[in-house]
Amino acid sequence: MRGFIKEYFNFSKRERNGIIVLLLILAIIVSIRITVNNTKHNKRIDFTEFEKDIDKFIAYQTPDFSKKPSSFDPNTADADQLLCLGLSPRSVNGILQYREKEWKFYKPEDMLRVKDLTEEEFEHVKEFIHIPKKSYSKDYKYQYPKKDYVVKETELFYFDPNTASKEELLSLGFLDWQSNNIIKYRNSGGVFSEAKDIEKIYGLDPAFVDKLKPYVQIDSTFTKKINLSNKDISININSSTALEMQKISGIGPSYSKRIVEYRDKLGGFIKLEQIMEVYGFTDELYESVKNSFIIDTSNIKKININTAKYVDLIKHPYIDKETTNSIINYRKFAGEIKSFEELVTQKAISKEVFDKLQPYIKTK
Repeated sequence: MRGFIKEYFNFSKRERNGIIVLLLILAIIVSIRITVNNTKHNKRIDFTEFEKDIDKFIAYQTPDFSKKPSSFDPNTADADQLLCLGLSPRSVNGILQYREKEWKFYKPEDMLRVKDLTEEEFEHVKEFIHIPKKSYSKDYKYQYPKKDYVVKETELFYFDPNTASKEELLSLGFLDWQSNNIIKYRNSGGVFSEAKDIEKIYGLDPAFVDKLKPYVQIDSTFTKKINLSNKDISININSSTALEMQKISGIGPSYSKRIVEYRDKLGGFIKLEQIMEVYGFTDELYESVKNSFIIDTSNIKKININTAKYVDLIKHPYIDKETTNSIINYRKFAGEIKSFEELVTQKAISKEVFDKLQPYIKTK
């Protein structure tokens, strides 16, 4: 045994000095590694600037519908006036850029030409749009899509805008793109209940509409037929595709797309009445389709409020910026949210918000 030790552990003075130096270097490396790891572990990442950028992005494209609009002329209103209406900064910039191209608004519906203006924003301000009559001078020629377009004189005849074919619409004097707008409106679930409803179609000259109104004849049984045709249809609103939803009369490509997009944002519909939260859904349309949808809540997608990021929370239709910040701040304070109810007891969120969100939240 002594011979074994002597053979393998007997070093010269130079070798011993070399080993000591190597051990010192190794000790220094280990110490540096431990120090760096501890410093890195204890360092807190500051997301303040990142959150500010998110807030700015959201604020830029988010309208403030709590503001009450006042009368305005979209051809002359400045940026501050437009922002006071509740429009988003993005939409205001779109309106100003539209005017910079020397385009004008001749009637309220012309605002829908602005690329960044949403339909919700237009609905919010349309009753307050005031365009002076001088915009309609005697020399006025409807400026979309061509500034030199003049309405052709055609022989008018009685027609039903709910059922008229494209050929019939063209024969009445509608342009090709105007006829397509009417058909698109019908395909999205729109129904003409009376003659003045044709004013809803974007891009029609008011003078042309006035000439057409006396020739509009609407079949009063049309909406009844829609209800009857939906009687034997049963669609699962939480799992069906947009195409499958179009089997229901009154649900066209536009409505079906909106329903699917809103469903995905929600995580699924808990009750059918939530479909009324889809933009453009009317009471009449809901009554005609409600018996054709069934609700299956077995696959509702829930958000884990202990791990969800800021952007994940605020994307939900029922969670606004204030609620998002309340949840995140309380989570930082408590370390872990053990139950969703404690957010109410600790007054982090209101009971009203809790009732709406409860089906879409989990803590583990």
